[in-house]
Amino acid sequence: MISIPSPCVGICRMDESTGLCLGCARTGEEIAIWRETGEAQRRRIWAALPARFERLGLTLARLPWTPSEILAFVAGKLRSREGSWAIGCYGGVAEFRAEAGEDCEIAVDGERVTARTDRGALRLRIGDAVRALALYETPGQQDLRAIFLVVARLRAGLPVASGLSALGADRAAILPQDRGQGLYDLGLRRTITRFCIRTDKAALVETLTPALGQSWPNYLPAVGAAILRESPVRVVESALGRAEVRTPIPPPGAASIPGPHTHLLPDLLAMGREMGPGFELPEAYAPGAIFYPSPPAND
Repeated sequence: MISIPSPCVGICRMDESTGLCLGCARTGEEIAIWRETGEAQRRRIWAALPARFERLGLTLARLPWTPSEILAFVAGKLRSREGSWAIGCYGGVAEFRAEAGEDCEIAVDGERVTARTDRGALRLRIGDAVRALALYETPGQQDLRAIFLVVARLRAGLPVASGLSALGADRAAILPQDRGQGLYDLGLRRTITRFCIRTDKAALVETLTPALGQSWPNYLPAVGAAILRESPVRVVESALGRAEVRTPIPPPGAASIPGPHTHLLPDLLAMGREMGPGFELPEAYAPGAIFYPSPPAND
């Protein structure tokens, strides 16, 4: 029998006036007995939490989903074309969604779910360490803003490039025919995500090569126009997987096109934020992917 997960979100601080945890809204006694208590009592505790969240003014909550239930949620939303999925950080993100009428191939293989259209692809691995946190508009209500798939921060680190770097052939590409193309890390210096481009176009490779090793965003004057012109595949990775975007890069100031797209905004990246304002997570967790029931406001 699969055990019901703990509601803990990594904020373990008690509210003196209510005696409730300001992270999970349990009492101290409920926290103390959680490991030994039965499934029926765990369900009763979970059922009591929404009213307590309203009382405490909390909008972030863990969902009582096992990894297999998280995997089923991801696959289900992809199949029904509901919402969109994002991987990245504030100012450097890839978003994947399939539009109505667009062919979308979806496969589930063990812990891994993959979705692919002609314009982009998403691959996520939902292992035992993955947690699902929901962010609501209103405390105690079900007006969902986003669902974060997270892992413990200690598990979330990726290789960090100090500048524009050639990573060699992209052996992890979702399509086998892409695995011989060159992958270039843009060197955003983020520990939880990396933003890359993939190309086999000689003209773009020739432009990128002299700029290798230069730090972000200092190399942009030398290579930015070529990247915009050639519009290579953008590959954004996290500890949970990757998103690949094939749509054209819009010119500066233009709106993103419907469907898969990326944002790479130096001014926002310079702020050093992992998440956008109002989307903060507990320090214990790092985001691996985000589900938005409707497109984010900056689209």
